[in-house]
Amino acid sequence: MKEFDMNQERKEPTTLFAIVSFLVIIAVLIIMINMGCNTTLSVFAGVIVSVITTRLLNIPWNEVERNIIKTAAECMPTFLIVIMVGMLVGIWMAGGTVPTLMYYGMQVVSPKILVPLAFVLCALTSEFTGTSFGSVATMGLAMVGIASTTSIPVPLVVGAVVSGAWLGDKMSPLSDTTNLASGVSKVPLYDHIHSMQYTTLPAAVVALVLFTIAGLYYSGGSMDLAQQKLIMDTLSKHFTINILLILPAILVILISVFKLPSLLGMGLAVVVSAIFAMVFQGVNFVDLMNYAFNGFSIETGVSIVDPMLNRGGVLSMSELLVTFMVASVMGAVIMSSGILDVLAKNVLLKFIKNRTVLVFVTLVYCYIVNFLTAGGQTVSIIVTEQTFESTYEDMNISRKVLSRTLEDSGTLSAPIVPWGVATIYVMGVLGCSTAYIPYAWFIFIVPVFSMICAITGIGVWDKEEKPVRK
Repeated sequence: MKEFDMNQERKEPTTLFAIVSFLVIIAVLIIMINMGCNTTLSVFAGVIVSVITTRLLNIPWNEVERNIIKTAAECMPTFLIVIMVGMLVGIWMAGGTVPTLMYYGMQVVSPKILVPLAFVLCALTSEFTGTSFGSVATMGLAMVGIASTTSIPVPLVVGAVVSGAWLGDKMSPLSDTTNLASGVSKVPLYDHIHSMQYTTLPAAVVALVLFTIAGLYYSGGSMDLAQQKLIMDTLSKHFTINILLILPAILVILISVFKLPSLLGMGLAVVVSAIFAMVFQGVNFVDLMNYAFNGFSIETGVSIVDPMLNRGGVLSMSELLVTFMVASVMGAVIMSSGILDVLAKNVLLKFIKNRTVLVFVTLVYCYIVNFLTAGGQTVSIIVTEQTFESTYEDMNISRKVLSRTLEDSGTLSAPIVPWGVATIYVMGVLGCSTAYIPYAWFIFIVPVFSMICAITGIGVWDKEEKPVRK
């Protein structure tokens, strides 16, 4: 058999090749996941198809490897943060921080307002911390625990948590994606945030109304008082409940307010939380380190309580980390093939005739990149900005509109990609399935307002920052 020639002339992907390759990769992911295959292995199958694509185009393998290594290096800080979040959840469980939040939350939270409150509190937490992941692991975890005492479907509460967490992340000046979108678009940070208000705030109001109505409908305005008392009694029996135990959660917020580097800040939170756990709960150091790695484990004898508490640890993040690594490889290989550039230039850009179509195509392209890279927010924001930057310039539209659209789709779509890193994180931390995705209403509503602004000219400016009329 003729040996494969690694030095064959490189080919440029044709439009048909790019479309077919894109559809095949998506089809492989969707089919395998729907068949019940492991998410990580489904993404790995996507990597194989992507590699085949580069080989058919004779892309030099050393170029593909360089892109993989570069992407892995860029993702390393995120890997470390995810590891420390797993440690933090395990320590907070053992140390009584989350049980204390749940205990006091059950005393003051009415089921009539639980769902909208989960949305608002997670949004505020994420706004102050600049991290959706942190919001989900702290306030989100507590709200889901409280929800278990009501008749409200947990996926609905998780949908509210995710919506709030990504709302705050999107609008926070501390958020990495907010700074990334404004930075790559060359838009001052607060100009970018001001621009996002036109699509984000109306969507938040609509989502809040929907969550309020849904919460009232499902709760029936009642709480299972017997179950609530059982949970509270169980928590107080196995943990020292003290209001001071909320301080480690507040510390996470303060770390972001004072803009400590993420890795240093999370490390500090882990150390302080460990000290609180040893002082208030009397957990010895060795057991605490095991909880940080393996996750907290307890048998209270109450079946409804144990699943709330037995979670966290580095191991709980292992699937997320592996999926993240594999997804990063897939993204790097796809970028090496050049099929996304061809899709943009030869397909999407040809449909752009006016401002409305431009915004629509930008949204669609950002979604495409995010789904192809397993919820890779950073990649989708950077690639989409580079693809459409000149088009916004040519059509005399302010970069603020571009930067806003990047976040309306690139940032927000991450937790609704079924095989995505953010989705797996949410499922791992909150102990849920992808059933929450249809309830993440805020994420689906924002693009609607993106289009309304594009159609009406509200919140649209030209390059001289003058409002654009319809």
